[in-house]
Amino acid sequence: MKRTRQSARFDPYYKIQWYDAVSLTWRDIQQAFSTTGEAEAQYLPDKKCRLIEITMQGRHPISAI
Repeated sequence: MKRTRQSARFDPYYKIQWYDAVSLTWRDIQQAFSTTGEAEAQYLPDKKCRLIEITMQGRHPISAI
């Protein structure tokens, strides 16, 4: 994740979310990844997970397992 010096611009990065069936919400895992492969390797084996892409325009899910 690179930032341009003295700006709030950044390269896209990825986060994992897991589904909490008790509260019926998606919860972030508080770690950012540079590639989709790095992020997917950290999926929680016993949870329903999805991959979120964060860009300058916002954040959106790109896959779910």
